[in-house]
Amino acid sequence: MLSAVLRNDQKAIVYFFYTKYAATFQYHIYKLLGYSANVNDLVDELFLYLFEDDWKRLRTFDPSKASLNTWISTVSYRFFRDYKRSKIDLNGVVTINDQWETMRRDWVQRCDTSLRMDIISAIDGIKRERDRAIARRLLLEDCEYCNVAEEFGLTVDYVYTIKNRVLKQLKQSLKDYA
Repeated sequence: MLSAVLRNDQKAIVYFFYTKYAATFQYHIYKLLGYSANVNDLVDELFLYLFEDDWKRLRTFDPSKASLNTWISTVSYRFFRDYKRSKIDLNGVVTINDQWETMRRDWVQRCDTSLRMDIISAIDGIKRERDRAIARRLLLEDCEYCNVAEEFGLTVDYVYTIKNRVLKQLKQSLKDYA
């Protein structure tokens, strides 16, 4: 079935996303986002995420490391968790919301000098050297996740994990900024 999805077989794709793993996706969505979430829209978003670059992320599945069920459950949970995190507003603290991905270039360019310096100082305070470098590349230099992953020899998913860890540290460092 996975090979049929990778060949863009429409029936296999519909079966994969809306039948075989529908319960897994629904469970994660309801667990993380509650019953008011639109399941079909979020599954569509997951589909687009996995479909990007000719199924690049789905092609990273290695059956020697985990079963497809485990892998898809982990990936979908992380995707929906990150989606939920992107919707959280921490009462005016430097936040990452659903506009971040589309507006990050504008944000970096319009960011006033003092705020930018505070962000640079907060990034410099990150303990792990690799995390600092990745934060600089993503937040200050506006690099794409896939480029950063390639540069550091990581998967794109792990770069997202590092970004979320860094953002949590930055939010803590900048909590008094307002």
